[in-house]
Amino acid sequence: MRRRWLSRRALLLHLEVAIVAPGCAAAGYWQATRALAGNSLSWAYSVEWPVFALFAIAAWWHLIHEDPDAYEARKHVPPGDEELVAAGGASTQLVTTLGREEDVTADRTNGRLALTLAVLTGMNFVLGLVALFAISMGRPSGWLPANGEAIYLLHALCGIPLALGAAALLVRVRRSTRIYVAVGWIGMIGVAIAGGGGLLTVALSTRFLGMALMFLGPVIAGFGYLIPAMQSRSRTPSPAEGG
Repeated sequence: MRRRWLSRRALLLHLEVAIVAPGCAAAGYWQATRALAGNSLSWAYSVEWPVFALFAIAAWWHLIHEDPDAYEARKHVPPGDEELVAAGGASTQLVTTLGREEDVTADRTNGRLALTLAVLTGMNFVLGLVALFAISMGRPSGWLPANGEAIYLLHALCGIPLALGAAALLVRVRRSTRIYVAVGWIGMIGVAIAGGGGLLTVALSTRFLGMALMFLGPVIAGFGYLIPAMQSRSRTPSPAEGG
């Protein structure tokens, strides 16, 4: 209990979340007051800042509850070298602590889910480009355009399984390796940015900013979800190395 809540690392995490989360909440409150005063752009920020505060709290909770032994082992053992350490004599405890076989199976499942989300992100991005050319940027404010309603709805509906999948991956990787935790958070942040951009496109005054965020979000999410595939490819030995 002391190592989890009162170690130097834990105290640093407590300090960080004590600064970041209230700061984001205060920024959200400030933007809400501006929105109520008539600034339509502030409505998006009044939602975005509290979301960042929740992200900070969730990250703090995950890092605090990460097993200290597994954390120390991952810091001092290079990836893929657990078997090598095992041959030296201290293997049984290390492999038992990390649950190597279970971790590999879970990582493969997480990798497949991340790849599926990368494909969904790409599809959503392409649909967004089609909607950009099919629907006039200068259309009046409103949830549905007068022209191109079908492609608009298809693009919006494609975001639902993407958001659900991003949340599911984030839950799955809570106790996974650091790389997959990063993948989950990068993807979720990208999806959240894209979703916020979509809401901004409803109003004519914030449509350009919304389109920019809808372009930036999928790029961030797609990069995050492709990290496991890129990592796996970089570790695959060439025929010359294998021989």
